[in-house]
Amino acid sequence: MHSAQTQAQARDKIFKNWRGISEVTIIKEVATKGEHIDLCMEYWAQKRKIPVSEYRHYFYDVVQAYVQRLLSERLVCKAEDVIRNVDRDVKCFFFQFACECQDEELSEFVLDHLRSREPLMYEQEEPVLAYHWSLVQQLRECEALVAKHRTQLPRVHIEAMMTLPEQALQLLLVELYFANGNESLLGSLSKDMVWQHLVDSDEQAKLQRWCRLQEEGFEPQETLSPLEQSFTAWKIDATMYEYALEELQQPSEVLRNFFARAGYFFMDESGDIPSLLRRLCTMECLGKHADLLSRQPLAKYLLDRGQYSLLLMECVPVASLELLAGTETHQEPLINLIVDIKTNSLTENEGFELISKSVQAYLEKTHDTVDSFEGHPLLTFYDFLGQEPSVRSLEGFLTSTNLGRVPYLKSLIARFDHGPTSCNFGLPTAHDLFMKFKHVNLTLLATAGHGELVCFSNARLSQRYARKSQLNYTHYLKQQRSAYAVYYLITEQLQLYGQITKTQLFHACETVTQIALQHAGDDELVTHCVACCEMLGFDTQPLRSFLLLQRKLPKYETRQSYSELLAEWDRDLVEMLEANPREFPLELYQSLMRLAIRDTPGKLPMELLKRYASKNNWWHLLLVFQFFDLPLNELKKLLPHFKSSPIGVHLLRALSYESSGDRHHKRTLQRPTRRSGETQTNSSQETMTNSSHSSNQDSSMQQLQRNTEQSLCTLLTHTARQDVFAIILCSTNSLPDELIATTPKFLEMMVGNSSHCSSINLLRHCIRQELPILAVLAATISEQNRDWCWIVWLSVASGQWSLQLQEASKVRDENRSDWVWSVIRGAVAGGHLNALLHSLEIFQPDCKLTHLCRFLQLTGHQEDFSDATIVELRQFFFSWSQDSVALPLCGPLPRKQMMQRSIGLLLIQLQSNFDCILQQQRFLECICRSDVGDICDLLDFCLLHKVFGVAATWLRELSIDLEQLGRRDSPEYKRLVDALTEARAYEEALQLATLLQLPLTDIVYGKWMTELEAGQLRPHQEYEKDIQQHALAPAILVNFLLQAASAVGQVSLRRYELLQSTLGVIKKHHLFPNESFDRDQIEYDMVLCYLQLPEEQLSQLSIYHSEYFEQIMLQERCVLYKSFSELKELAGIDDLSIADKTALTSEMEDRLNTLLNTLLDKGDIVEALRLQELFEFRPNDLRFIVFAMALAEGMTSTSNLSSKERQLLGEIEKSAFPKFNRITLNQNVMTRWGSDLSDTCSDSVAMEFEEIPSKEKQQTLDTLLGIGSKLKYGVELGRRIVLAYRAAMYLDKEYLDVLRTKDAGILLKSAAAEDCLQRLLVVSDIQISTRMTPKEIAECLALELTTCIVRPRFYIFHAREQPRNALRNADLWGHSIDRDFHLFLELAPNSTLLGNCLLEYCDALKTYRRYQEGKPFEETEAFENLSKIIMLYGLPTPSPTGTVSGIPQVLSHKKQNQIYVELLIKAHLCFVHECSMEGIVSVLQKAKALNTKLAQAKSWSLIVRLLIGIARYREMFYCFDSLIENEQFESLLGQFDEDQKGGLRQAILSYLREYQPKNGKELLRLAALHFLMYKELAEMWTAEAQEIVTKIQAFAAQSNKLKCSAEVQTLLQQALENYTHATENYLLDNKLLLAQQSVSRAELMAMQLDLCNKALEKRHSNNANHLCVSVIGVRSREQFRELVNVHLSVPQALILSRAYGYDINWSEAILSQFVVLQGANYLQEYLCHQRMNDDVIEQIVKGYLLHIQSNATNSKQEESMVHLVELIKSVVLKYKLASILGFKSIVMSLINDSSVYYLRDTNFGRSDFHTAGDT
Repeated sequence: MHSAQTQAQARDKIFKNWRGISEVTIIKEVATKGEHIDLCMEYWAQKRKIPVSEYRHYFYDVVQAYVQRLLSERLVCKAEDVIRNVDRDVKCFFFQFACECQDEELSEFVLDHLRSREPLMYEQEEPVLAYHWSLVQQLRECEALVAKHRTQLPRVHIEAMMTLPEQALQLLLVELYFANGNESLLGSLSKDMVWQHLVDSDEQAKLQRWCRLQEEGFEPQETLSPLEQSFTAWKIDATMYEYALEELQQPSEVLRNFFARAGYFFMDESGDIPSLLRRLCTMECLGKHADLLSRQPLAKYLLDRGQYSLLLMECVPVASLELLAGTETHQEPLINLIVDIKTNSLTENEGFELISKSVQAYLEKTHDTVDSFEGHPLLTFYDFLGQEPSVRSLEGFLTSTNLGRVPYLKSLIARFDHGPTSCNFGLPTAHDLFMKFKHVNLTLLATAGHGELVCFSNARLSQRYARKSQLNYTHYLKQQRSAYAVYYLITEQLQLYGQITKTQLFHACETVTQIALQHAGDDELVTHCVACCEMLGFDTQPLRSFLLLQRKLPKYETRQSYSELLAEWDRDLVEMLEANPREFPLELYQSLMRLAIRDTPGKLPMELLKRYASKNNWWHLLLVFQFFDLPLNELKKLLPHFKSSPIGVHLLRALSYESSGDRHHKRTLQRPTRRSGETQTNSSQETMTNSSHSSNQDSSMQQLQRNTEQSLCTLLTHTARQDVFAIILCSTNSLPDELIATTPKFLEMMVGNSSHCSSINLLRHCIRQELPILAVLAATISEQNRDWCWIVWLSVASGQWSLQLQEASKVRDENRSDWVWSVIRGAVAGGHLNALLHSLEIFQPDCKLTHLCRFLQLTGHQEDFSDATIVELRQFFFSWSQDSVALPLCGPLPRKQMMQRSIGLLLIQLQSNFDCILQQQRFLECICRSDVGDICDLLDFCLLHKVFGVAATWLRELSIDLEQLGRRDSPEYKRLVDALTEARAYEEALQLATLLQLPLTDIVYGKWMTELEAGQLRPHQEYEKDIQQHALAPAILVNFLLQAASAVGQVSLRRYELLQSTLGVIKKHHLFPNESFDRDQIEYDMVLCYLQLPEEQLSQLSIYHSEYFEQIMLQERCVLYKSFSELKELAGIDDLSIADKTALTSEMEDRLNTLLNTLLDKGDIVEALRLQELFEFRPNDLRFIVFAMALAEGMTSTSNLSSKERQLLGEIEKSAFPKFNRITLNQNVMTRWGSDLSDTCSDSVAMEFEEIPSKEKQQTLDTLLGIGSKLKYGVELGRRIVLAYRAAMYLDKEYLDVLRTKDAGILLKSAAAEDCLQRLLVVSDIQISTRMTPKEIAECLALELTTCIVRPRFYIFHAREQPRNALRNADLWGHSIDRDFHLFLELAPNSTLLGNCLLEYCDALKTYRRYQEGKPFEETEAFENLSKIIMLYGLPTPSPTGTVSGIPQVLSHKKQNQIYVELLIKAHLCFVHECSMEGIVSVLQKAKALNTKLAQAKSWSLIVRLLIGIARYREMFYCFDSLIENEQFESLLGQFDEDQKGGLRQAILSYLREYQPKNGKELLRLAALHFLMYKELAEMWTAEAQEIVTKIQAFAAQSNKLKCSAEVQTLLQQALENYTHATENYLLDNKLLLAQQSVSRAELMAMQLDLCNKALEKRHSNNANHLCVSVIGVRSREQFRELVNVHLSVPQALILSRAYGYDINWSEAILSQFVVLQGANYLQEYLCHQRMNDDVIEQIVKGYLLHIQSNATNSKQEESMVHLVELIKSVVLKYKLASILGFKSIVMSLINDSSVYYLRDTNFGRSDFHTAGDT
């Protein structure tokens, strides 16, 4: 409460300071400072009288303008702070400003600032921002969309677009696309949202188009719009169809058909079988949806309509027919026949027989007698088909059986006639055809023509029957007369037009081309068409090319487009080339290219080019591109199709840099016809010689080379060679073969010049002439020295003979294998893999080493790392495992040695024969895939592969010997890691050391130090991540941070952060105590650095906190649970030791004081104690808190205070104590208990023995309260101490026990269970001191309140235990929850949460009812608590025998309703306390539902309790309805409190008046009597009387008259009585004016009744008219005047005047009734009721003078006037009026009277008299 008051005061103070300041100025101020932004919005929203949400947009508009001005002035940092203060996205705002800014320099400046903030993140987010900016621009152009989405997007900017929900954004994109048609949005659209938009907007045309494009290949992609292409790619899902079925109201027929094709039908057609069939047949998808139709009653439908043949369709299931057979008994035979036909096959003999039997059975059942069906033609026909039918047997059946009766078989009978003329039936003649189709009888014509020849040339017949037509040039062309056709065309054109234009010739040529295409199979006609076009001067090369392709290639459908046809021909040519690779279809491909280049220049046939590209056949591609002079753009399109993309790139680059002159030369080259079948082969000698140096050339390439007259010889460098045949001849002799036994012998033969056998001579010449072919010849001559021929061939071919010669001279025979392996190693190291492989294949075909050599050759030369290559390596290892690997000239090697040498070859291959690292990695990957590691443990190739992946480049730079990497513990690895570390390649070194499981500490530390030297210091989290990632000791990070701190200087912001990070590491990893560093010294240096920093840098720092605060107190809501001694131990005060301390200046002391106060405010008492001990500085607030803890724990007393502190405490006033109190909860105990004396008598006894806290504790509490009120910092700590002590004092517990109790529920239960003082105050102290959240407090209070409501509702089994007011809610903490509920609301910081918790218990009560009834229910926390309450208080009391029933008592429905009502009432009070409209609405909804149940249960008292408890009568009028409908209105008239009576009374009156239920008047009168509402009763009587008057006027009024009758008399009497009752009630309510008005109306009724009675008396006496004057219907003053002046007497006129409030003009009334109408008694009545004065008489005279001007007078009228004048008291006036009227008698009497003297004194003379008389 106190904090709320403080906040309100601060808020009012801020508002007061803002008075007189402009709105924009305040907005700028709060946005710049980042304070009071919400208050600013609230303040100006109130002043503008608009909602805060609406004003928020205006606030942001002002801030936006302000920030834009800052940016225009280059104040980007300030602008960024302002944007961040108002919770706006900086990057979105800056990016949009840069895009909208017209100043390019300023725009780039802002973007540079964005890049400098977070470069990497900006690069990632820039495309996203640009995309949303484009959306903003497009949306701003669509004003309709902006207006439509105004609620979601009040302002259109990037941030608003990015924060939109995904679904809303997708919907906006769809609407935006259809609004502006921007095709770039298509890629971002969701097909579901597009479909939903089209359905919602009823765009059925687009929906139809979408459905139509679902068919594959319906239209070519190039003809479709982008949206339609998207329609093609978007497949329509089931959910999309279902959405359209629900939303579309009037789908078109076309759309219905498309939906039917997909198997979906609209609701109005889902069960209509005719519609289903019609739509499926229309879309030709009947078979596709056979399953759908099978689920429909299709069989029944077809059977009822006699469509039996359709029952044979597959969509009609046999099962449905079998079901029909049981129900449709009259159609059972037919159905059985159809079932047999569907289940049996006619193509099989067995099925045919079963069907024939079924037909026979059907005929038996459908014919009455056996004779009627035995001769049935169908049975006969089945018999014929069952006996091996033939034409001859059919002829016999037709003549001998009743098949002849069948009409369509009669023609067969005629053909089978055995007479001699049976052969006359031949082909029809021309006469027959004319008669059949033209109805021309040529025979009759010939007879009529008297022998005239009937032919086409007959002029008479032609004139009569033939059509007249004229031939044109096309007819002659079709007759293959092309020259004459051209002649005829030219002459015809000249005759018709007189000239021939190019257009006419073009149209003619177009027609001829169409004829040629239509008759492409007629070679002669096509030839003449081509000749015709050529004679007309048009080029027919495209036509001839097209016809050639059409003739040579397969035919296709005519519906294909031209481009599709060319593509098909392109694919056909590829297939033709694949079928015969040696024959290139040059002519056809040239024709295809000619058509493509001419007609579709942008789309060339690409299939052949793609084929060459996929095979990396660059040579053929080069020839095709240069032969056909294709553009390079086509080559660019082929780049993705190359198997090896670099080949395509290099080819494109080569052609791009080709000189223009060369290309021009190539264009002008004449390309002669290519000859097929020519090939080029190499001689065997050349092949053998160059097998290791060159590869075969493709035959087609050589063919094209010869055609272009270029020879391959000109491209090669020729070297002079010896004559091979001469060498062979010189080497050949007849000496016998010699065997080379030893290596020295071999060297002697090869080096010496002596003559040997032919094979030895050839070997010698092979070495000298470097011709490997001679070694092959030597091996063919002599098989004895094959192994030596192999070693010579390999040494010469690999170019290492001279080197091997030196090595061989040192080799002995027992070590010859080393020399052989050195030759192999040299070949591999030199890259002569082909030579090595070919040597083994030629000389040692059975050697198993060939597999390894082939593996090396495939990987090294062909770069083939496929699975087939791996197979070669696996085969070698398999042979090795079988000990079958042996080399020539070598003895058998041990398996391990063989494996070592093989691995050596692989490593040499890895190190020497690959140009790039990628190839080396692929080679190692290939070896790993071969699973060599499973059979060999000499080298871990997988490890080597990983090492290469990490440090491949360094392996080359450091010249690491790969053969030394065979072992994991090889020193080469250590050298590599050290080298990487020295080269500062730390990432590679870390990865490599991790792989090799080497120490990482030095590497990581070196990496950190290198970064530090470079001035780069990463965030602390990254260093922690490195430690965790590499599993390093945290001490290394501590040392590094200390090193970094010492390097940055003594006083700097960075040093403080580093020292803080150091302490954070020590704290996180619990590194204290530690001998490597002194934590206390580090902390001292950090704080000292903080104290020495400049003031402006302090705002950027974060304060260091203790471990106890961060890891424990923050988890415990910063609540203090430790005693002072425990805190001292945690702070380690006794062990602190600082070697060298720095003297503090006054400024540093002030800053240290501020730091300590900040720590106290945050609750870190441990760190505050450490700092005060480190610097021996203790501020007053810390001193007070420490003293308060010691005082509360009993460790000290007030006597230990210093004089200054005692003086401070002495100045404390009691008014400061409410800082820790809730005023309404701190009541006097005697006052609260005195209010409950009426309920319990035991309380008075308890008061006598109530234990009061001791005086010492009260003094201590007062001291603590004083200390707490003096605190400026650490108030929460002080409040915790004070409140915990006060709670312990009232609970009579030890302070430390209360302080250390972390479960607040235990303390609350203790407060509830014990009769302690100030219970509510104790509860409040526990809640505040333990910092319970509002939700926790609400749940706790709700549980207690529910317990108090539920507990009294259980039955009491013993009368002696029956308390008074058993059904009254139980008290809580000594207070009534009904009377003192406002106190419990004050305990709850958020009463809305409390109300919601009570509503949850309402729901739990419903759940418990379902639980009692055995129905399924859902358990909740509230249900569990409620169950526990019922289990606790629902157990019955022990019986006299001592037994207790263990079954919980069951609540009746009535009791449950009572609990429900009480919970709703309490929840409503909670919501009303905070004006929570949502909660109030929820309560009212539940109350309305409960009212129905209560009415059904006839719980009228609960309805009344619910109505009065909630007291929202107007919203709960349904309660009145329930009570009145069930005649329980009197329940509302019970005895209630005075504060409830007023509202209930007004509610009853409002309800009865507004809703006017049945017997409403009686109910209203009853309520008014009960509540003593006299005024309301009077109003009711008045209203009823007025209704009666209205009724009288309705049926008895006749033109200001009233038709008198007995009924009218009765009604008038009732009205009189009602007005009388109204008057009485007005008087009882002291409403005198209203009573007077009511009396006047009663008099009026009495007068009208009197008039009516008199009228009726006159009618009975003289049969006069029964009409009387109506005085109750006066509506105007004129009507009132008429009644007064003509009909009414003076008393009646007075009554009428009082009733209607009109004044009476008595002069007119007297003149009218007394003078004119001669009412003799009228004047007397007037004199009896009114006083006559001279003014009235004077007005009467004036009126009379006006009357006599237009009306005649008589003597009686004059007598009446004389009588009136005589009544005048004024002599002058009487004389004057008498003179005017000419009443001489009066004048003379006045003259003769003594008053004549008076008249003589006047100016009224004789002359005046005459003058007046004349007027």
